[in-house]
Amino acid sequence: MAIQEIRIFCVPLAAKKLYNMSSSVVSTPFSTVVEVVDSSGLKGYGEACLASPQYQPAFNDGVRVSLEILAPAILGYDPIKLNVIHALMNEALDGHPEGKAALDIACWDLSGKILDRSVVDLLGGARQKNIITYHVVGIGTPEYAATEAERLQREGITRIQLKAGGRPIDQDIECIKAVCKVLQPGTDLAVDTNRGWTSAEAVKVSNACAGLSLSLEQPCSTEAELIQLKMQCNHPIIVDENTTDIRSVARMISSGTADGFGLKITRLGGVTNMRAIRDLCIATHTPMSSDDAWGGDIIAAAGVALGATLDPHFSRGAWIAHPYHQTHYDEVNGPRIENGFVTLPKGGPGLGLVFKDGQFGEPAAVYS
Repeated sequence: MAIQEIRIFCVPLAAKKLYNMSSSVVSTPFSTVVEVVDSSGLKGYGEACLASPQYQPAFNDGVRVSLEILAPAILGYDPIKLNVIHALMNEALDGHPEGKAALDIACWDLSGKILDRSVVDLLGGARQKNIITYHVVGIGTPEYAATEAERLQREGITRIQLKAGGRPIDQDIECIKAVCKVLQPGTDLAVDTNRGWTSAEAVKVSNACAGLSLSLEQPCSTEAELIQLKMQCNHPIIVDENTTDIRSVARMISSGTADGFGLKITRLGGVTNMRAIRDLCIATHTPMSSDDAWGGDIIAAAGVALGATLDPHFSRGAWIAHPYHQTHYDEVNGPRIENGFVTLPKGGPGLGLVFKDGQFGEPAAVYS
């Protein structure tokens, strides 16, 4: 089998309502969907979509530009040989993990179809069939945050991520306390600023909330700030944006900086690289999630597939963007949340999704 053609599609994924983060508002990101076709005509699908360009050195138009170099580099090669695929991409272009991730995910999907196995099986098998997920409460008033937290718990969500940052920290503290007042036993709260606080502000917030059960997700911008914060913080630190490769993850585990990770498949270059990090986190008993910043059913299915293989005792679950944009590429099998859990797609081998010819319209680019 060999990759014969690669088609690139641009798909709008408008937020159902404004999605407020510490330094941006998500409105209508354009997802990059890739279709990789092998010499037998089988098709594998991958995807990369950034919610906003503020949180990593990449943006959605840039993903498609990177594919002008990356896609031709893997034509003619066996999609099952993922180490070779990654070597070819890395030789062709330094960095740009998001474009590499879209092709990597498509090769995993295609490999599953060639071998008639699910991506979950190719990753070693499911350790959990229902994968816990979390829901985001955007930046707003304390009353809004508490009301949303109550609603989500009624819907079965037991993990809540409260956005903060980008405003006076007294307002963040008020929102945190308001949400904590309505948390039921067994509900976990992570306060995520997307790098929105200084280390001094994070210390003040942690001190003000010292008696409350919560974790701080990526409270500061740099790894150096997180190290400084760790020595003064009353709460566990979950690292997100600073996880850029397996070296950064290993470093923060060995230094004791990270109490867990919020990992993004596309920021790390795809499922292949996430698998290596998964194995490291399992070996070191470090909690992690399998997420991405935005995207449709394809990136969601990839995240849930890897999330299913995590050790349940150290799993922070898998996040999917569907509740925020309400778009399904596959109306039957697209991942969705029920009672706080996501189940694996059941549409067949690979990622378990089924698409119609022409599903994504006319391609923006074709490489053959």
